[in-house]
Amino acid sequence: MTDNPTLAQWQLAQELRRLRGERKFGDVVRAMRTAASSLARWETPGDGGAVPGAAAIERLLTIYEAPEELDRLLALRTRAREPDRWQPYDLERSYRSYANIEAQATSIEMYQSQLIPGLAQTEDYARAVIEATMRPDSDLDREIQVRLTRQEVLNRATPPNVWIIVAEAALRQRIGSASLMADQLDHLIELAHRPTVTLQALSHSAGAHAALTLASFSILRVEHHGLLTVYLQGPSSHMFMSSTENVEHYADVFNRLRAAALDDGEPTLTLLERVASDHVQDKD
Repeated sequence: MTDNPTLAQWQLAQELRRLRGERKFGDVVRAMRTAASSLARWETPGDGGAVPGAAAIERLLTIYEAPEELDRLLALRTRAREPDRWQPYDLERSYRSYANIEAQATSIEMYQSQLIPGLAQTEDYARAVIEATMRPDSDLDREIQVRLTRQEVLNRATPPNVWIIVAEAALRQRIGSASLMADQLDHLIELAHRPTVTLQALSHSAGAHAALTLASFSILRVEHHGLLTVYLQGPSSHMFMSSTENVEHYADVFNRLRAAALDDGEPTLTLLERVASDHVQDKD
């Protein structure tokens, strides 16, 4: 059963591509008497995709000689078009998709070079970051509420396995006051003691590493939906990459970062404690 519209659309797109099988894309377009771009979007999970109409699904299944799949795919279509919990927040489409996938993820691997990851931010740290970077027409309190609501995934009955690698520069970057930063680092230490959270610090001493040209990225897996994707977030655009080639590339980068970063546990915790102490001593 699908739990939110993003996952339903993702699954519907994958099912339509699976059912096409070895049939040539152009042959199906001609049989459907539709635009090639329409079929391409119906088969594309995520932001580049679109939910086909009920009649289009029925015609596709006739072509694919799979009428027995109709009720199941129409049920997915219905779920894919339902409003989600983020509708009141008017989120940008990619971020909304990310939040929906994150909420159902079974594992999340994330790297951040400049900031503490959103899932691990205290409310005060999040407020300072959002206030400094928000657009003039944004609602500060609404954006903070989205950030805090996303963090509920860490407290669900079966939380995802989360692996965070954060660069030392992000730990040392003064966001707000010294006490705010000390509280943020204390929060990271608390998270690191959770059984489903692994935290590694990438210290300055690591030197050149595999993600030097990347500000951040996340690898999300939703095991029960067969969903595995990489999410890249930039200052003006965000995107998902789900091809085997892209996923394998970023998985390799993350594994190399794991090897370059301090071990989780005492080495990372020691650095966090030292940086927290440095913030306190270097008062405003």
